[in-house]
Amino acid sequence: MLFTDPFFLLRFLPTLLALYFLTLALTPRRWKREGRRFVLANVVLTTGSLVFLCWGTGAVFRWLLGAAGLNYVVVLAIEWMRRRSADASRPNLVPEALLTLGVTGNLLFFVAFKYVLSPHPIVTDVGFAVPQLLVPLGLSVFVCQAISYLVDVTRGRVRAQPSPIEALLYLLFFPVLLVGPLARYRDVRPQLTDRRATMAAFAFGVRRWLIGVWKVAFLARMLAGPSETAFAMSSGALGLTWAWLGAICFTLQMYFSLSGYSDMAIGFGRMFGFRLSENFRWPYGADSMTEFWRRWFITLFDWFRSYLGLLLDQSGSGVWAATGSIVASFLGVGLWLGLSWTVAVWAMCNAGLVWFERLGGLRWLARSPVVLRHAYVAVCVVCLWVVFRADTLSDAGVMLRAMFGFGGARDVAAIELSGFEWGAVILGVVSVAPIWSGFSRWLVTVDALTTSILFLVSTSFVFIWRSLVNTLRFVTRRR
Repeated sequence: MLFTDPFFLLRFLPTLLALYFLTLALTPRRWKREGRRFVLANVVLTTGSLVFLCWGTGAVFRWLLGAAGLNYVVVLAIEWMRRRSADASRPNLVPEALLTLGVTGNLLFFVAFKYVLSPHPIVTDVGFAVPQLLVPLGLSVFVCQAISYLVDVTRGRVRAQPSPIEALLYLLFFPVLLVGPLARYRDVRPQLTDRRATMAAFAFGVRRWLIGVWKVAFLARMLAGPSETAFAMSSGALGLTWAWLGAICFTLQMYFSLSGYSDMAIGFGRMFGFRLSENFRWPYGADSMTEFWRRWFITLFDWFRSYLGLLLDQSGSGVWAATGSIVASFLGVGLWLGLSWTVAVWAMCNAGLVWFERLGGLRWLARSPVVLRHAYVAVCVVCLWVVFRADTLSDAGVMLRAMFGFGGARDVAAIELSGFEWGAVILGVVSVAPIWSGFSRWLVTVDALTTSILFLVSTSFVFIWRSLVNTLRFVTRRR
């Protein structure tokens, strides 16, 4: 079940929202004064997340639920042992041993289900099988957030979660299960018991959700057609024009599909009162590959930095330390996406470019014109996405040779695309980078307008409902 499925949009989401806000309204005032306002609402959200996960993973659901339960028990044991060691005269190594056991178990669980038992991707509604949407659904996100939970409690950054409902809500919260954004436990824990579920937050969530739907359901879906056509062509039929068109369409498709699902996740989170971190920040507007990866999958690289100590730019460190950090970071990205030969080569090429910039390429880029810097990033990103998308390295070679005029076919300028496809290509190209500086201020106006409309609709609904009730009472009394 994806965020664009009719069942999700027309049945699951409206039902969950209705139950969520109904439980908030029915929560006793005494509970609200005691800081337990979201107890019942969290039960609804956790149940909804489990239903979503069960629908999307099938038989794997029980394994994910069991893994979440084991993480909950291990963290409670770590918290208990930490309290005992605080009163003891000598340090207790058991919490560290439990942390090692928990992290190792999560990694083995990840490898077993992602690469051994379920190696085949889900083909999504945008054509290409988006790498993060591998079977089982949400596995990468779950493992990263489980490790965050274990480490944050072991390091004493935050207390363990005593409630199994709220622990499951953090580990299996349905909006983030597809592509994130990842959330650190120490950032989410306060929101589990105290957050702002207001009309303004709901309006912001609706706007972000609509942006995500537009990216996935229209832009990514329209761009999938030309991309699939180009990558399916034989070497004898693929010319320069079709090669570049297919590569650019896939580059845009990847961004709009992944960032679109992240936008929808952020929107859903805000509807329920949660503030989730941004996952993409105009990456195609970067002027270096290092900057590109600071803007792409932001929460994943933040997770690498927080829990693995891996930085793309380790200023002041030696060459070998920086090289190891860069290579390990991109190997982690490859594992996250579903490592194959093409993904491995794609990851190492990105690591090589970032390493080149670390050794002095950034100084050279800083002295270059702005247009040249953006052109360098655009060419590198497009060519590397070709390697990522190709089924084999030889297929990637065919596509790249055609892009630079060394293909086996004569170029044919005439390309038959529908008006919607041409519109998606043009709109995609002009919207991947911020052009108008006042765009964010305009979005604030949209949020305010959306809030006003929601207030008007809800007030009108209450007025009509009360009028009908009073009319029925009057008619009943007259009889």
